[in-house]
Amino acid sequence: MVFTVLLTLLVAGAVRAQTLELRQVGAADTGAIEIAVIAELADTRASGISFYVAIPEDAFAVIGAERPFAQGPLLAPAVEFLNETMAGAIGAPEGMVLLPYAAVRGPGAERGRTGAGEVARFALRPLRSGPLAISLISTAIYEAKLVLDDGVGERLFAGLGRLEWHAGGREPGQSSPVDLSNAPAPGSLREKSAAGRWQSWAEIKAGVTAP
Repeated sequence: MVFTVLLTLLVAGAVRAQTLELRQVGAADTGAIEIAVIAELADTRASGISFYVAIPEDAFAVIGAERPFAQGPLLAPAVEFLNETMAGAIGAPEGMVLLPYAAVRGPGAERGRTGAGEVARFALRPLRSGPLAISLISTAIYEAKLVLDDGVGERLFAGLGRLEWHAGGREPGQSSPVDLSNAPAPGSLREKSAAGRWQSWAEIKAGVTAP
């Protein structure tokens, strides 16, 4: 009986894992495609998020490159600490441009959010025919993760999605498991703030949670 209960809990936990995916939500006459970043938080109460979209160099024009992401409703209103285009970033996958985003909600009784929804969206204009991959990545330097509602705890995403763009449209990719074996300790990741100063993720959260 105990074995059955434990097995059920483990299976339920796997099904309800936190994931992040990309979803095309629009296309313009100019050829630009609009893409939403959708988070599945399940029962986890989250107050912030950090993720990185990777696109091939010279494959897309980033619309509004200085600040490409528009905040979505799932975590809004949140203070954005990272929202830019990073070309030639140290430690980035070879031949890729990164679009980083980080935002944290301020303190309050309704700080934590659960469930699924859009955390941000951005737009790209393809510059050549496909297939062209648009991917969410998580590495030892560039982690995709949640900030829990206590403003201190963190949780890495269990799965990240991708899109593959073809000349005639896009094909959705499957969420892929994230290798967490080389993940740095919480608070050790260094993020670049909107002001250009490098901060640890712990410093970012402390700035929001401080009275």
